[in-house]
Amino acid sequence: MRLQHLYLRNFRNFEEASLSFGPKINLFCGNNAQGKTNLLEAISLISTGRSFRTQHLAELIREGAAFFFIEAQIVRDQVVQIVRLTFDGQVKKVECNRSTYPSFQSLLGLLPSILFAPTDIDLIMGSPAVRRRFLNLHLAQSDPLYFHHLLRFWRAVKQRNTLLRAFSSDGIDCWEHEMAASAAFLFEKRTELLEELNEGLKTSCKELSGEQTEAQFSPSQPVHQPIIDSYLAQLQKNRTREKQFGLTLTGPHRDDFTLLIDQKPARLYASDGQKRTAIAALRLSEWQRLQKQIEACPLFGIDDLEVHLDQERQNLFRQSVQKLGQVFITTPQTAPAWPEAKLHSVSAGTASPL
Repeated sequence: MRLQHLYLRNFRNFEEASLSFGPKINLFCGNNAQGKTNLLEAISLISTGRSFRTQHLAELIREGAAFFFIEAQIVRDQVVQIVRLTFDGQVKKVECNRSTYPSFQSLLGLLPSILFAPTDIDLIMGSPAVRRRFLNLHLAQSDPLYFHHLLRFWRAVKQRNTLLRAFSSDGIDCWEHEMAASAAFLFEKRTELLEELNEGLKTSCKELSGEQTEAQFSPSQPVHQPIIDSYLAQLQKNRTREKQFGLTLTGPHRDDFTLLIDQKPARLYASDGQKRTAIAALRLSEWQRLQKQIEACPLFGIDDLEVHLDQERQNLFRQSVQKLGQVFITTPQTAPAWPEAKLHSVSAGTASPL
């Protein structure tokens, strides 16, 4: 599975760009603020249906243009597939092999990917919502049923919150039963994911740190049990109090986990270098887990490797990256560390092979 070709029109600072990629390491080289990360963003949008930099798609339209257009040529199971995305500020259009789909999220699972970006430090230092998005995105790329239950749960939560704000219990039992069924599924899959990621996380973190650091996950808010009846009882017990807030205060939408380094919360006790090493190890573990789930090599994107790790750990990380499938890396220099990479020069919204 790989991304063979990418065409952009009016995307970020690119008026037009056409790029072909190699099956292994692909480098986007150039000075800062030239558009390197924009290329990773376009690849991520094709892969996940969302930008990793903004929730507002209008920001992706080049200044002065009326729309953006992306076309990707994907090879999966030796079959070529063409994906096209268009957004004009109002209407989204998604087409895959001439079939149209209702939303960008319909692309989930078509071209699974992992992205290692400077903002990943928020997985440690950011809000619980950041960590929940991490879990949701990983699971949605490998399990369509997970995404179904996530949407189903949120629909039921919104309906229940409406009733809570109206101080009404009419029909609330129905929505609580729907919430409980999906909550149990989400909880089970998230727990399973964290347990499986822990295996690779410990190994990769030791390798990247020269056996100096060990990292693992610990759920920090086990807000509900994976038993439907238990969660239903909790919802019913909390109704009176939650009517005062107009919000559902327990469930998967409140879950969180903690990243531990050497048995201590990384947020409080780890150095910046330890945190970034643990995040690099997490992304490698995530790639390994996703590969097993989809029985293919997901894409791996790295935005500005030099920002993440010191030179020694960069070298160790490169050794691990060489073992992955197709990889896309932004870098300010054409470093000799990637002698077999396919290079693309990026300058002022233009991209050309080197």
